[in-house]
Amino acid sequence: MAGGTKFETTIKCPNCSQVGRLQWEEGPGGGQERGGSRIYISVSDGFHREDGRMPSGDPVIVCTVCDEIQPD
Repeated sequence: MAGGTKFETTIKCPNCSQVGRLQWEEGPGGGQERGGSRIYISVSDGFHREDGRMPSGDPVIVCTVCDEIQPD
């Protein structure tokens, strides 16, 4: 996504306390209710991205240890 804003944060699973890092880029448009689009750039070991798990079809980040979907 050209011209988007990049973000990086530490994430901690609320279920099993696994800790990792997440990088993503946000830009205008994209159809989400929030009004912007989000593209995940990288997810550290211990977490992974899954598509199609939510009714909206939006990707989610899931803990590899306990299979908990991480809060947005």
